[in-house]
Amino acid sequence: MSTRLLSRTTARTRLTLLANAQKHHQSHRLVPALSSSRFLSTHTAPDASETETEPYDVVIVGGGIAGSALACALASGKATGTQKIALIEAFDLSNHINWKPRADQYSNRVSSLTPKSVAFLKRIGVWSELDSSRIAACNGMQVWDGVSGARITFDAAHSNDRSTFLQQVFADAPPPPPSSGATEQGDQSPLAWMTENLHVQYGLQKQMLAHKNRGVQLDIFEKTKVQGINQPSSTDISEWPVITLDNGKKLQTRLLVGADGVNSPVRSFAKIESLGWDYSQFGLVATLEVDHSFSTALDQGKGVAWQRFLPTGPIAMLPLNNGYASLVWSTSPKIAQDLKKLPAQDFCAVVNAAFHASPADLEYLYRSIGPDGQPQVDFQKEIEWRASVQELESQAVAHRSKDAKPPKVVAVQENTRAPFPLRMRNSNSYVEDRVVLVGDAAHTVHPLAGQGLNQGLADVECLARVIEQSLLSGSDIGNIHSLTPYSSERFLPNLAMLGTVDKLSKLYNTDFGPVVWARSLGLTAVDNMGPIKTEIMRFAMGLEDVPSSSRR
Repeated sequence: MSTRLLSRTTARTRLTLLANAQKHHQSHRLVPALSSSRFLSTHTAPDASETETEPYDVVIVGGGIAGSALACALASGKATGTQKIALIEAFDLSNHINWKPRADQYSNRVSSLTPKSVAFLKRIGVWSELDSSRIAACNGMQVWDGVSGARITFDAAHSNDRSTFLQQVFADAPPPPPSSGATEQGDQSPLAWMTENLHVQYGLQKQMLAHKNRGVQLDIFEKTKVQGINQPSSTDISEWPVITLDNGKKLQTRLLVGADGVNSPVRSFAKIESLGWDYSQFGLVATLEVDHSFSTALDQGKGVAWQRFLPTGPIAMLPLNNGYASLVWSTSPKIAQDLKKLPAQDFCAVVNAAFHASPADLEYLYRSIGPDGQPQVDFQKEIEWRASVQELESQAVAHRSKDAKPPKVVAVQENTRAPFPLRMRNSNSYVEDRVVLVGDAAHTVHPLAGQGLNQGLADVECLARVIEQSLLSGSDIGNIHSLTPYSSERFLPNLAMLGTVDKLSKLYNTDFGPVVWARSLGLTAVDNMGPIKTEIMRFAMGLEDVPSSSRR
């Protein structure tokens, strides 16, 4: 009798929640559309009705790229599109949906999107929302050791004969801009696409609004912070979590998704431990204006990414359109802060030197930056003199004279220089009962490989697919057994990427002779082994074996 009574009570509770959900959805659809974005802003004091607990199928905490992409993926699914979804973001999203960039200005946060990530964005309808003039194709990479000069090159022309999947990925992608380097036949697939994070956010917000307009139950709470998360019953872990917002409103959900960054409150609520460490490095980003006529690479280096590993950390220049490039420079915290304060002309001179000068010459320049950020020597003359000496020395080394040179940096866009700390983290688990983590909430990686955003999008693609399959099979989407396939598919690949990038960072952050000799020998050997280099490109492009269901 007790089991039957409990069953009836549980059934009655679920019916009450579903009735409240239907009532809420009907009343929500009768509310007139707001002029800006139809988002629900909760910065004003709520009335009594707003403090009632509202049931949801999925609540996503974090409106960044990972969280917004998951909302779009769920809204576009056959089964998940029928669910009631909430997205909570602490900041104002209007700067994304109202984003109107100028052709001569780029944001300083740029990401490299692999073909796998682009395929996913296409499937959820986001790629078509993007402006092709703000997307730059990366058709090649030049990576070299700043101490020994050993180099490896990657060319998109060598990555075409792969599989029909790659051709499917770009079958209806936006036409590349003239500077992208794509062939006239359109058969050369780039290694990656470079675009601003703001641009991706813009496409995601537009697609979410399109889903709302066609009737998807997607509530977006912007400028709203999570005040607390708790279980309604301390004796039953399977009870739905309750999320209390800073306006007093409460949401109860079958599945709580943490897409809320490296310091995830959702992860803390689930008592999931995150292990890792902070690097003794900062990343410095900036938007550069470059002169391609100085480059000795094919097509003057257009569409080529350049990366040099220095003992203090790697420096990378990623291609953008219209003669611009994005800088990501990993170095010590002091050097990063000094470079931020340098006058623009001297900063450009140091960036150019970082791609050519010896580590000893660069150390001299770092020490010549005063406490106020002003150079204590004439950087232009110092760099020109040292470059002339280096040129004379390099003429005696045949292979160095043939190495391709990057474009020359001629200006840095105002207010784009920004340092940030670098860290590596990985959660012990990505799932608990009724809780799942994606993106930086689950893992954080060093930016030297440019894979952080791609890892997050791969998480989202997998989780959306797992939830869809759970719904189609009649399973409870919040049950840990339903979430286990997501953790099984994503945990090991993410751990492998984090470990590989971490070891590369440590391997190149030294100028110790035997280590330099060994890594240079290995880099040169790989560069001359076509099949191995091809597999490295496949891995970096996200074209390693993926579940067949994700290819449709």
